[in-house]
Amino acid sequence: MQSFFAWLTQIQSTDEDDMRRGRTTIIVALVMIGLAVLAIPISLLSDTALRGGAIITIGITAYLVTIAVTRSGRANLGGFILITFIILPILAPIAISTSPTSSYTSPFYLLLSLLVAGLTLRPALIWVVLAINIVGLFITWNIAGIPLFANAIETSLKAAAVFLQIGAALFTFVGGKITDGALQEARRLREEAGQSAARLAELNASLEVQVAQRTAALQTALRDLELRAAEQARLLAENEHQRQAIRELSVPVLPVRDTTLVMPLIGAIDTTRLSDMQEHALDQIEQTGARELLIDVTGVPVIDTQVAKGLIQLVEAARLMGTRVMLAGIRPEVAQTLVSLGVDLSSILTFSTLQAALVKRS
Repeated sequence: MQSFFAWLTQIQSTDEDDMRRGRTTIIVALVMIGLAVLAIPISLLSDTALRGGAIITIGITAYLVTIAVTRSGRANLGGFILITFIILPILAPIAISTSPTSSYTSPFYLLLSLLVAGLTLRPALIWVVLAINIVGLFITWNIAGIPLFANAIETSLKAAAVFLQIGAALFTFVGGKITDGALQEARRLREEAGQSAARLAELNASLEVQVAQRTAALQTALRDLELRAAEQARLLAENEHQRQAIRELSVPVLPVRDTTLVMPLIGAIDTTRLSDMQEHALDQIEQTGARELLIDVTGVPVIDTQVAKGLIQLVEAARLMGTRVMLAGIRPEVAQTLVSLGVDLSSILTFSTLQAALVKRS
């Protein structure tokens, strides 16, 4: 039922006002058809059943034509057809009735046509309907032979009917203009809301594109950063490997016999190098099982108290591992420094040169 009603009120037009008025015209036409159907039993019981049935049939046909015309997109024409077949049943009794009472009462029913016009036509066309009503009244009065100014009462009633038509048309016109203004404002706000929604959708799409671009850029930057971090880690590992190699080269331990190791030292000995020397010497003693370690300090410019203590510690540690440590190459100035510092190297066997130590041990 709802789908049929939706199909019936579908207007072939792109103008929203025509569509709204057209749907109203169709609804009013359906109501009029319903009223006409309900009037069929009443007309059959009257003395003029044949004439009443003919009028009802013509009315239903006219309302069906109204619906068809309105659905085709001609809303104003459909509205005029509807209003015409509202006006004619009201004016017809005045022209054919023998009772003067109908000429006074029927004109007031023409207000219905103005009310319907306010619903189904544009506001400016309400004045056209008013003109049709007034002209129709004067024509029917003339056809019926009713004098316009027969007496004061009839004149007052006829004038009241006309002025009531004018007043109703005025109020209907004002109401229609207000309704049209409100609908136009609502339409304008709806269009602005649609435009805002479209702009918002465009901004959202643009934002999504920017976010996607920024995300891709960040991912690229992250990959570059990971590659750089990996490269930096590789370089640090190589640097550490090189530093380890340099540290080992700075305190070399060379095997000269199966049980004898020689550690030639060149350059100044600081705390770090002294620690490396002790660690490397003890590692080599453990790996080779050497029984003698000959330390050549010919290339060391200065041996201070700290270096001397380090040498003594190395001697004690090697002795605990079963290896004897000997010292060769102490130059005169270094010997004087050690004596002036009061360093006791009596626990270390010393030689003037490396060659003398090797000859002695052979």
